[in-house]
Amino acid sequence: MNKIYATLDLNKSVKEFKENVTKILELSDVENWDGVEIKKKEEKIRNIALILAGQCIAILLYNLSHNTTAINTANKKTQAWWRIKTKNHGYKTRQILTIGNVELNLSLPYVVERNDKNNKTSKTLNQGFCPFLRWLGMEEGVTPLVWSSIAKYGAISSSFEAAHQTLIDWGINISLKRVERLTYCFGNIGLSLRESKIFNLSIGNLLPGDTLKGQRVVIAADGGRTRIRIDKKGRKNSKTNRHGFSREWIEPKVLTIYTVDEKGKKIKNGEIPIINDGKSRRLPGIS
Repeated sequence: MNKIYATLDLNKSVKEFKENVTKILELSDVENWDGVEIKKKEEKIRNIALILAGQCIAILLYNLSHNTTAINTANKKTQAWWRIKTKNHGYKTRQILTIGNVELNLSLPYVVERNDKNNKTSKTLNQGFCPFLRWLGMEEGVTPLVWSSIAKYGAISSSFEAAHQTLIDWGINISLKRVERLTYCFGNIGLSLRESKIFNLSIGNLLPGDTLKGQRVVIAADGGRTRIRIDKKGRKNSKTNRHGFSREWIEPKVLTIYTVDEKGKKIKNGEIPIINDGKSRRLPGIS
């Protein structure tokens, strides 16, 4: 599925959806239909529905990017990343991928940290960020739903190749390398958030919450061991053109916190989040 550019016209998108789905709903030559044919129609309807959803999300983001309150809020919410010499630096055009493989171009305020003008040996830093994208977690060029879907399938699939194919089936067509990078990046953000909360707890700055107050809470831990492949450093093998690898045992452990009702059944209504966390350590001496 090739990338589809955002039309930013809801009426046009709905019209295209209606025209495409009407053709699929036609009951012609039904004598030759079977389960395979129904599956093909299901996939076609799903794909064009995802495109319509992506077009709607594009309109939402475009309107939001032109909203003065949203832009001001983005600046306020990202003040922690602003330094003394950080200044506005015009606008930058950024591409954002939504579900349905719909791509949207946004022209957004851009900020950079400028060096001292009196220092002739230094140059103006070109690296900066768009407060709008950082505020909404879209600096990687994908919407939060797309990114969380990539991370989910990247984590639960047997391989990144399998995750890549699953994502294509659900209207997210990006490269295999990008699937891998975004999956690891998503995990690193989670680790950073955990370390930040642990640090704030240690210095007494972590605000207490009441989410679990008055609830029946279950705290469960489980673990096991598995082998991982770690590529060796250095030159590739001249015959295979590949790096060698070592197979080390690690012990992953998962901590789960959730609530149950009066009968002991897990509550899954979304009002109280299920918390999962994990950590692993190497197990030396196991062959």
